[in-house]
Amino acid sequence: MKNNALRINTSDNVVIALESLNKDDDIIIDGKILFSTTEDIQAGHKIATDHIASGEKIYRYGEPILVATRAIFRGEWVHVHNTQPISGDLTT
Repeated sequence: MKNNALRINTSDNVVIALESLNKDDDIIIDGKILFSTTEDIQAGHKIATDHIASGEKIYRYGEPILVATRAIFRGEWVHVHNTQPISGDLTT
């Protein structure tokens, strides 16, 4: 099976879509089906690998990069509509 997503670090709770995906497409990494998408997701965008609670950090590269502003479910698109920067990460 051809991979259609990339897991950068084993501690990440998101994977990156390698191609545009449709709702209910299987996420394939290392030739294995891990789960299915719950909505259409464009190439290069993040997909939740597990349930992420509101206020929980989102990890990519093994580092926290964002905070969920609402519950995000496995297979869901992770983007600006359901995340915000981690408080204190940005300086003015």
